[in-house]
Amino acid sequence: MMRKFVWVLVLFLSASMYGQQNFASLSFGAALPQGGYSETGDLSSSGYAKTGGAIKFDAGYFPTSYLGIGGSFSFGSNYAISDSLMQDMIDYVEPYADFEEIPDYAEKLYGKGFWNNISLYLGPHFSARLTQKIYFDLRLLGGVTILRPPDQELLISWDGNEIHSVVSGSSVSFGFTTGGGFRFKLNENLALKLGVDFSQARAQFEYKFDLFEGLATDVPPLQADFYVRTVDIMVGLAYAF
Repeated sequence: MMRKFVWVLVLFLSASMYGQQNFASLSFGAALPQGGYSETGDLSSSGYAKTGGAIKFDAGYFPTSYLGIGGSFSFGSNYAISDSLMQDMIDYVEPYADFEEIPDYAEKLYGKGFWNNISLYLGPHFSARLTQKIYFDLRLLGGVTILRPPDQELLISWDGNEIHSVVSGSSVSFGFTTGGGFRFKLNENLALKLGVDFSQARAQFEYKFDLFEGLATDVPPLQADFYVRTVDIMVGLAYAF
């Protein structure tokens, strides 16, 4: 057993000594929401997010044969589950109203939107050259994320009653991404890049309710606080330099 392990270790180290290449890449793919970010039912802890898309510019610089510095600049978006979100906003407002419930014939105008996030990350990047044409990558990067929630503007009117609600703007927080993938060399400089990343950042914003008629009392604002988590499945091209 020990002898077999030694041989595997020798082969792995030998593969990493083929020589490493610095690279820059551009990738496109799907952003799959996870946890509270994808859930519905609670305005304060749910993101109401659907599967969306992501674009990433990644780079790696390797002063040694297998351990280097990685960087990533990315943009991602996820559409909101508007029907569930609108209903939960209505349910939150109704206890403060003079009426028992909003009738079915009420006019409901909802400004559909989507989540946007921009991230700039830096951190350690491990890469091993498994064969002459295949690289295996692992990385853990951290940095700044700018999160903008959907334009969740809701206007409901009927029989002289009116409800209007909006959501506050962008938030900046610490975020990180970790994941791995493969680069398959197409020629001396270009490679096909496949990767899967897990990304996380904290979202904090506020639902505001104003411009009311037919309400008994003011509706207090509602704070939302949860983690935006996604699994990003990416494909793109890498250029070695």
